[in-house]
Amino acid sequence: MAGSKTGLLNFVVIGTVLAIVLSSYIYHATSIVKEAEDVNKENAVAQFQRVVMLARAQWIKTKQHSVLIYETSLDASGNIQQKKDVAAELFVNVKGWPEGLAKGQGKACEYLYTLATLREMSMSSEIVVRDEYVNGYLQCAFFIHNRVWFEYNAGSGVVMERRS
Repeated sequence: MAGSKTGLLNFVVIGTVLAIVLSSYIYHATSIVKEAEDVNKENAVAQFQRVVMLARAQWIKTKQHSVLIYETSLDASGNIQQKKDVAAELFVNVKGWPEGLAKGQGKACEYLYTLATLREMSMSSEIVVRDEYVNGYLQCAFFIHNRVWFEYNAGSGVVMERRS
């Protein structure tokens, strides 16, 4: 009889300890997953802004309505290296800010996002994009879970992240 009580007590103690350890792990793991998701979102916005600024720099250099964005990287000494065989074409408005493939063509914001993140935009994903033209300039709004994630205004070149 004493052996069965000890066995039951061990079972209860071990079960309680495992439950505490598991709940602690879940609590800490979910915060790590959320932090990783936040970092990925911030990185995507930064890459989007990088594409905008690269297009603007090319426009300043060429003053053309169409510019090429080259794949760039930094070498060990900190110099910028451009790969001229890998490029994307962007339409740039009269102020020098990118507006997608061609003036007024649909899905311009998706195209810019794809260039920035190097991912195909799929409408089945949780990201929803809204393109509209206000005062003749492209306005992009990117939504995640029905909340504005970030916006882009091609009239001013501003990329603004919305934190919630």
